[in-house]
This record gives sequence, structure tokens and C-alpha cells, in this order.
Amino acid sequence: MGMKKKVIFIFGLHNHQPVGNFDFVIEDAYQKAYFPFLEVMNEFPNIPFALHNSGILWDWISENHKEYLEILSRMIRRSQVEILSAGYYEPILSVIPHRDQLGQLTMMNKFITNKLNAKPRGCWLTERIWEPHLPDILEKAGLEFVLVDDSHFKSIGLRETEIRTFFNTEENGAYVKIFPIDKKLRYLVPFSDPEETITYLREIADDGEAENQIVVLADDGEKFGVWPGTHSLCYKQGWLRRFCSILEENRDWLQVMNFSDVIDKYFPSGIVYLPTASYSEMMQWALPLSAQIKQKKAGEILEADSGINETAELIKGGFWRNFLVKYEESNWMHKRMLSASRLVDGYGKETGYLGVWEEAKNHLYQAQCNCAYWHGLFGGLYLPHLRSAIFKHIIEAESIIEKEKNKSKKYLNHTICDIDGDGADEILLTSPYMKLIFKLRGASLREFDIRDPAFNLTDILRRREEIYHNKVPKLSNKDSSEAASIHEMNVAKEDGLDSFLIYDSYQRMSLRDHFIGSDVGLDSFARSSYYEGGDFIDGEFSHSVSDDKNEKHLLFSRSGKVKLGDSETEIKMDKLISASNSSARFKVNYSLFPANGSVKGALVVENVFSLLAGDAPDRYYIFPGRKLSKSNLASTGEEEGVDSVLIVDEWLNIKIKMSFNPIAKIWRFPIETVSNSESGYELVYQGSVIAAVWQLDMHREEEKRVEIIVSVKQFRD
Repeated sequence: MGMKKKVIFIFGLHNHQPVGNFDFVIEDAYQKAYFPFLEVMNEFPNIPFALHNSGILWDWISENHKEYLEILSRMIRRSQVEILSAGYYEPILSVIPHRDQLGQLTMMNKFITNKLNAKPRGCWLTERIWEPHLPDILEKAGLEFVLVDDSHFKSIGLRETEIRTFFNTEENGAYVKIFPIDKKLRYLVPFSDPEETITYLREIADDGEAENQIVVLADDGEKFGVWPGTHSLCYKQGWLRRFCSILEENRDWLQVMNFSDVIDKYFPSGIVYLPTASYSEMMQWALPLSAQIKQKKAGEILEADSGINETAELIKGGFWRNFLVKYEESNWMHKRMLSASRLVDGYGKETGYLGVWEEAKNHLYQAQCNCAYWHGLFGGLYLPHLRSAIFKHIIEAESIIEKEKNKSKKYLNHTICDIDGDGADEILLTSPYMKLIFKLRGASLREFDIRDPAFNLTDILRRREEIYHNKVPKLSNKDSSEAASIHEMNVAKEDGLDSFLIYDSYQRMSLRDHFIGSDVGLDSFARSSYYEGGDFIDGEFSHSVSDDKNEKHLLFSRSGKVKLGDSETEIKMDKLISASNSSARFKVNYSLFPANGSVKGALVVENVFSLLAGDAPDRYYIFPGRKLSKSNLASTGEEEGVDSVLIVDEWLNIKIKMSFNPIAKIWRFPIETVSNSESGYELVYQGSVIAAVWQLDMHREEEKRVEIIVSVKQFRD
């Protein structure tokens, strides 16, 4: 029985590795997925497909694997492969400035044209995050079409049978064609037999209303070899070859085409306007925890009562930008990137975009890589090395411009502005050696950057509850070699993760000032399960800045309440930060003055450091004159009568020294989070806390003074 109706099948692949990912991880993905996929597809010249590699990957492949480019070039010449453009360093286009959107797209277009001798006509949209203003920038970049998820279309009420095609959309008269990606195909391929995919496509041919229906599969290339069990499935068991063969066997009704060929041959099915959206899982992950729980419950009720599948399409989730609300760390990183973008662009306007502007711009673009800004099943916000890479490139971009603007002289500048958009100002002290950013709320050190190497020393992620944490006590750490969608995996990478489900009551920063009872110990402080007697952590401070030769002095002052035991006392705190232009060093002088009553308890000044590897042998503590049973950065301990402590990072070649006057009791402990990833649930070292503890027994109008000095030097001169 012959078929009159046909299905046009478009096969697209998106390969990407985050900025800052380890070289061995990228090499493993290349050997398991990127290169074997290309080799197999090269055997089937009549099966066209579209390919997007992020700029990070293009750079890495160009340097390490010329054979990939040689094979790919042959496939491009015979019109088998269509290369898709995108933002070069894989940014979320809608949350970077327009000038950077166009710059990143242009950068990718130039690479494809100059290195691959191809003309890109379409755009892979990072994480399929669509906002209605995007057609304008895509048209300006010379791009004709873009891919999004079918959930975008279903959310405006279109039926599945109505979206097996492509459409026009526009913004202020700027037009772009838009293709929906079929969600069911994303889940079928490659986890089900190729015959199941063909059966699904046959059903579309039988049930569809149009004579030629267009069905798009475009998804992560890592699922063809990197995801658990898929390398064996796709290549050793021959899934990909069987898939290509069965496509060829059904060519009488199933035509495989590339996007450009489709838009050249067929008209779009009218115009459509899509709301802000991404794939349904992303929109769930973007919701706050309480809303995630409600949405999940609503979906279960709807599915149980009415038997409706795909309830996520009917119950709209969140909005990608909400990650910037859900995670303070994401918002901070994003706003630091935006401030660097303004600095780089401003310098470019002053100089005609000459000199070192191009170098600074490249660092800025790398700092816009999306992965470290969000968290779901993918998303690397919980991975310190990815956040660190973002900050590295922000610092590099800023350092290049600031060095040029200050003519390489020693300088010490201060700026007062609201960096993170919370309505309260931050104060920046900037020198050739470091950048200190203080928040007026809490007079805390939110960011401590060193310039050489470019590194944010205080990039700590708060421990917070995630919706999947309720699964942790029930997890097994038994790995499976079977290929399965990572959305369905529930595997612990180690035992005992539930004991690490600790949640912080405040954002971890340096120079956090706590007042606690004398009975509070290290364990309860580390677990954030103690009574906070003061209101200084997020209290508002007044401030003033003064100059003294090559130094700046930043004075924070606040009169706050301290309640320990039965008594409540008003305490005036002065906190004087002094920094110079000659080194990465600053001094903090505290003055505590009780206006009435007495205070008996302890002052704890909390400091955080993020040196990436808690158990690495080349990163450790030194307490001069003392021998520690464990000195690694993930160790926990208490030391009495300490006048100084060193943190050594031989990999970065730095040593951080903290000095205390008078001597203090020092608590040290790691900040470790439990998070889910594509390979399972894992414990991640975020950084370490060093808390200086001074006992207080103060009476009315009796002043208490303490001093902390922090310096960073090379470990090996």
C-alpha cells in the first residue's frame, strides 16, 4: 500500500563544551561522540544534516584535531552538511547587550565563512531560549532562520498537527523563519530502536493534514556518545548506522533535507508570534522552589484526572531570566559581566575600536558563555571551575582596559554604584593588583579579585534546597551501563549524600560579622544551625572614603542591636578597610563600642575562599608552628591562639596570608553542595570558610578592637 503523503525529516546536531571545561573532558567527548558521529555520517552521503559547534569547540578542534575539519570540509562541499551559526561563545543572546549579540553572531559567521568556506543561513539558539525581540538582531546578522522547541508553539495553543512545518515571525518589521523541534523525537533518539522512530514518523504521515509535513530533530550531540551508555549503543551496537540505513530504506515517503533546502523549496505556513520560552524542562528549572513543587503537583493532578500527557506544555513554567533571581550568584556574575561590557565598549568608542580592544572583547565574549549562569539537570552554576572561568575572563577584560586607561601606572581608584541591581550601592577599590567589591548591606566583601593570575578568590555558592533533594536519601550509587535518557537517571555518585543536605540562612561572603553565644561551636556554625545574636550580617552601614598618599581608607559604620542571652545591647561598629596601590593586600580594623549594657559572647568574622579543589594535594592550609592532622582545603578543624594562617594554592602559584590581632580562635570548614547533573547526584566542593573567633566580655562604653590583614603573594618567586 503506497503513501501519498510524505514527511520531510530534518536532522540537526548541536555540540558544545563550556568555557573553562577541562581539556580531558573535551577530548573524551571528541573521541566518544563528536568524531565517531562524523565518521558514521560520512558513510551516508545521501543523509544530510545540520551541524552547530560552539566557538569553544571550533577553537579546540582547530588546535587539536585537524582530521575532523578535513572530513567535515568534504561533507560541506558535497552539500551533505549545513553549518549553523550562533553566538560564538554560546551566550544566552537575550541577556547580553545588543552590541555583544551582534558581535558574537558576526564572529561565528566569519569563522564559518573563512575557515569552513560555507555561508551560514540559520541560527542555533542557545538552550532554545526565545524572546520576541530576537528577530531584529538575527536579521541584522544576516540569518534567515532559527530553531526553537515545539513547546514554544504549544504554549500559544497550536496543536501538534499544526506545527509540523515552519513559520515566519517578526519584530518591528525584521523577519526570520522559525522551525519547531519535535520533543518526542528528542526522547526517542537514540534511546529507542530506530524502527520506533520510523513508526512515529509513519504515524505523522498518516495522521497529518498537510501533504508534506516537516519534522525536526535537533538536539545535543553529546547524547550520541557521551551520555551514559550511548557510545556503546550508537557505535559498538551500531545504532547510528542502522538509523541512517532505515532512513534510506524509507525514502519513498520519508525525505531527509536540510533547513536551507526546505526554505528554498517551500513557503512558510504563515506568521506566528511566540512568547518568551525555552524547552519545558528549562522553564521548570527556572521556577523558585515553592513554585516548582506546586507546578509538579498540578501536573500530576491533571495527568491523573484527565489522562493528559505532556502537562508541562499546558502548565507554563518560568522564565530563563528568573535564574538571576533564584540564584544570587548567577545575578552577580551576570551584572559583573554587564559592567565589563560597558567598560570594554566605552574604551572602544574612545579609541575607535583599536589597540587592545579586540583582545578585551574576546575575553568579554567568553565571559558570556551561558553554562555557569543556571542550573537544572544541565547548567554549570554548581560547578566552581565553570564559574571561575567566567570571572577569569571578566577580570582579564577589565584588567586590559584599566591598564590602558591608567597608562600602566600604579593606581588606586574607587567607584560607588549599584552593581547587582538590588537597589543598594557597592563600593569598588581597584588597583593593578586587585579589585575589592564591598556591599553596603553588611559591609561585606562580596568579591576579591587578583589580577595575576586573573582569579576571583571569593566565588562561593550558597547551600540551598533544590527540588530533587528529597530523592537523595533513596538513591543508589550503582551505575548502569545501559543507555537511558539522563532525564530518567537517579544515581548517586557516592554514598551518604543526605548528610550533606545543609542549607545556609544567608549568602556566604567575606568579612561577615556574627555575634554568637559562647556555647556555639564549630559544628553548629558550619551547619548554619545556631542563633545569630546581631543584626550586622545584612544591616545597612554608612560609609566614607578618604585618601592618604598611596592608600585609600573605606570606613563603614553602623549602630546595631546585639541580643545574647537575656540582654539586648546597642553596639556601634566601625570597620575601616585600608588598601594600597602597591600590592594585593588590605587591612581591616574593627572598633566595637557598646552604648548601653554589656555583651558576653563572641564576635565571629567569617571569610570565604574559593580555590576549586578541596582535596588536591597542592592546595592546603599552613598554621605556622603547628602540625595539622589534615591540611587539605576540605578539612574541618579548630585552632586556638592563632596569629596567622596561610592558604597555599601551588596550581595558581599563590599563597593567601591572614593575620589576626589579637590572636584568635580559628574555625575552618568546607562549603559543599549536593547537586544533580547528567551523570548523577554528586557532592561538589565550593570553597572554604575561615572564621576568626574572639570572645567578648564587654561592659558599657568599653571599646573592643581587632585587626585582620589579608595579603596575596606568589607561592614561588
